[in-house]
Amino acid sequence: MIDRADVLALFSSQFWVADIAQLKELGVSPRTVTRARGRGAIVGVLPGIVRLAGAKDTFRSRAMALQLHAGACSFLSGASAGVVHGLRQMPRSYVEITVPEDHPVVMPAWGRQVRTSWVDPTRDVQVRGDGLRVATPLRMLFRLARTFNDHRFERAAEDAWHLQLVTPADAADYLGAIRRSGKAGVTRFERWLEKTAARARPSQSGLELDVLDAVHRAGLPEPGRQFPLTLRTGEVIHVDLAWPRARLGVEPGHTWWHGGDLGKRADEARDRACDEIGWRIVRHDESLRDELAAFGLQVRIIHDERLRTLRPGA
Repeated sequence: MIDRADVLALFSSQFWVADIAQLKELGVSPRTVTRARGRGAIVGVLPGIVRLAGAKDTFRSRAMALQLHAGACSFLSGASAGVVHGLRQMPRSYVEITVPEDHPVVMPAWGRQVRTSWVDPTRDVQVRGDGLRVATPLRMLFRLARTFNDHRFERAAEDAWHLQLVTPADAADYLGAIRRSGKAGVTRFERWLEKTAARARPSQSGLELDVLDAVHRAGLPEPGRQFPLTLRTGEVIHVDLAWPRARLGVEPGHTWWHGGDLGKRADEARDRACDEIGWRIVRHDESLRDELAAFGLQVRIIHDERLRTLRPGA
């Protein structure tokens, strides 16, 4: 009976895992389940949850298994929600799930449980087409603000903004709606919102944030972020980091954002267009990540030299 079309359809719709209660609803008896386990057709994942033998143990299969185990009021949260929403550099070694405070769940070694007394299912939870229940991007970010440090949180928030999952305005409204005295993460969230106040666009890469740290350590003044620059053609571009007085910009290039060789050629053409209006653009590739301190000092030297040589008012 495990090989029936409707049973296989259930497994395939849930990343090849199923609750034994679901199998029972399809007419698969406990005895049949026991026999199937005995001959290796299915394997146990969690109490009452099985996976079809031969199916890979993936992040999403574990997420679905934990969701089935935790019940209908549970949802993926924090970094695990970040994985599903497409954020980069989110840990996959564990699955985090949020459950009602009065409904704790026995967790496997690879699971993390967050118990909450505040959740609005309409505002805070999305049910995806693949069946996973996931924290909305804003609820996800609020959780990350509680668990990440400033640098990691800013990376995640900028990623979510770039992917058009959130905007700073939406985030500010959300924070105002859920703010409560003593909630961890509020201050970290507010610091990011303060940094975005003068920008209409997100940072274009995590590397940009690393370079920003490097130039700060080198003693450079605070640069403009996503600084608008009008080219000779009338086109307006946005320079990742810019010092207008020195007519200097830094563009941390990253293949994830800039699209390989074609993107590189487009960046080079844009740099030449900047040269036409007297702006120097310095690029930093992710391959030089281990030399950020030296790069920051080099940008400081270039910045100071340009200030020295540019005519007053030029």
